[in-house]
Amino acid sequence: MSYDSDETIQVSATCVSCGMPMASAADHAPGHPESAWCAYCSTPNGDLQSFEERFERMTQWEMRRKGRDRASAEAATRAYMSAMPAWRDYPRLRGK
Repeated sequence: MSYDSDETIQVSATCVSCGMPMASAADHAPGHPESAWCAYCSTPNGDLQSFEERFERMTQWEMRRKGRDRASAEAATRAYMSAMPAWRDYPRLRGK
């Protein structure tokens, strides 16, 4: 976080769960502008979603946005998540 001359908080980061750029406080977990994950990867109270929920949502995104079938979307999601700081040590992703 940095401050401009008017003492307004400027937030700039990348979500450690999905990689989304977080340019404003609203992009971060609800009520937590300092959080390491974005609003899409968090629960309503600001916690990181479970691996299972995040995996399913990211798999669905792969299928919808990139037109992949389920198996290919899951493989792409595993590969992507295994590189993300929030998930790289997650047991289901190790060795993939």
